Amino acid sequence: MYFSKVRALMTPDPAKVDAELVALLRGRTRGAEEAELRAALAPLSVAEQKTLRKALRSGARGLGPFGWADVARGVKVEVAQAREVSGYYALQAERDVRAALVKGKSGAAAGAGPKPRANRPRSTSSPVNSAVSGSDHGDERPALAETPAKSRLPRDASSRRAQDLLGLFAYHRDAPLVARALRLSLSDLNTELDRLKIRRQAFRLTRGNDRDLASAPVEAGRSGPPKRRRPKPAEAPAVEPPPSEKDAQAQALKALLSEVGPRRALLSARLGAAGAPLSDAALLARFRAAGLERELSLRERDLIRALWAKHKASEARVAAELSCTPEELRRIAKERGVDRELAALRDKLRRDARRAKWPDGRIAQVLHQRDELRELGVLEELDREVAARTGVIWSTLGGKRDALELLGKKLRLTPADAVRLQRLLDLR
Repeated sequence: MYFSKVRALMTPDPAKVDAELVALLRGRTRGAEEAELRAALAPLSVAEQKTLRKALRSGARGLGPFGWADVARGVKVEVAQAREVSGYYALQAERDVRAALVKGKSGAAAGAGPKPRANRPRSTSSPVNSAVSGSDHGDERPALAETPAKSRLPRDASSRRAQDLLGLFAYHRDAPLVARALRLSLSDLNTELDRLKIRRQAFRLTRGNDRDLASAPVEAGRSGPPKRRRPKPAEAPAVEPPPSEKDAQAQALKALLSEVGPRRALLSARLGAAGAPLSDAALLARFRAAGLERELSLRERDLIRALWAKHKASEARVAAELSCTPEELRRIAKERGVDRELAALRDKLRRDARRAKWPDGRIAQVLHQRDELRELGVLEELDREVAARTGVIWSTLGGKRDALELLGKKLRLTPADAVRLQRLLDLR
């Protein structure tokens, strides 16, 4: 009981929940009201809120606010989705609301009851008092069950309170759980059950089944045919203020960047006057003034990486596609901090070229990838190796009439590749 009260006092106010987190959660749930979102987020700690932000960035779907709160507490997404489908969170919310209503009715009824008289005589001769006090003789101590028996509620309030308590017993089927839901001690709950004269009926529900529970009373409502819900009138769209000069310039630069890409030569030509493109300093200053310097840098860096991998570290081809010289390409790569990364990729391609298996892999790259090997600076090295190994095999054939065909079989080459290799190495 003490720890449940402390936890209730330490529960943060839902109104103080971070609005950004509420908006982020609203975007991943459909039809959830703000009060429900804040109620689900209020008990979360700072670490759990951080975990929830990471989980919301994933592609998980089909979760409500309380399901996402369970994910933040460490529950797996699959388990939370299964609970959401089975109606676990709806049933849990109904239980909490019912407990809150029962507690609220209990406080209101206790405040509306008549105050006991100050000098009202107490009887110690009743069998109930004598049984509670543990003595059949004149014990002058007040009986434990006497005070709640004397404090009477209105008849309709008592019956509603009894129905609510029986409903909680039918739901939980456990007296300690009912006491925890009402934030009462078990002794106080037993005392109230004795006062309402439903203790035996309540504890029978914990051992019996749903047939022991009386049917719910029908509440009076509006008579007549149901009314069709009419759609609410659409609200007029809010008039957006005209964009500022900086925003208009940023939108124009974003559109141009999406059209031509982060190619400095094309951007300078489009932004400059006819026949007078902008310099690199003026181009970067234009993007910096619009707040797009970081976006240009990231896009330019990604484009250089992609072209470098596409053209197999061919500096000339990458520079030609960017409409610049190899020297300018090296300067831009150094500005963007990717020069070491490009050099590492070039070294990796060199190692892969040297690791090609003999004979088919090594001879195939020498015959069909000469430009790429020349860009990597390993063409002469591989040519010497192929010439030395092929020359040894050619010398063993001894000038036979079908020497070229035999060479192709030993090296696992097609007739066309065998002829091309003979011409490349000038075999006679």
